[in-house]
Amino acid sequence: MELSEQQHAQVSALLQQYVSSVDGVRSAVLASVDGFALAEVSGSDKRGQRLAAMTSAMLALAGAVGRELELGDLKVLMLEALNGKVLMLSLNAGEASLLLMAACDQRSVIGNVLWSSRECGKKLLEVLARD
Repeated sequence: MELSEQQHAQVSALLQQYVSSVDGVRSAVLASVDGFALAEVSGSDKRGQRLAAMTSAMLALAGAVGRELELGDLKVLMLEALNGKVLMLSLNAGEASLLLMAACDQRSVIGNVLWSSRECGKKLLEVLARD
């Protein structure tokens, strides 16, 4: 999937609004399921492409675990480490699913990050549904 110039600008604006409005979120990446970054908002580091590829791989692995345990389709994967948290959200965009990844610092409240990610995901899908 490739974004038009207008879609890229709108998606980037939504990601910036998401990162700016959710306490503790440091960066966000919208990626295709094959691991390519479509848009990113990050702090000082530009790791969007690497994060997109890792998000795709992690969600694929978690999806395999979910299928093995007969849990149904994977929606969310959360990681917590000593210095931060990562939330990976699968967005159903019809034929082409997308992935939203949020890197957070330790002060983030993961429930708030999850809710805000879902809301941002809805807005992103609306933008991408337009021609």
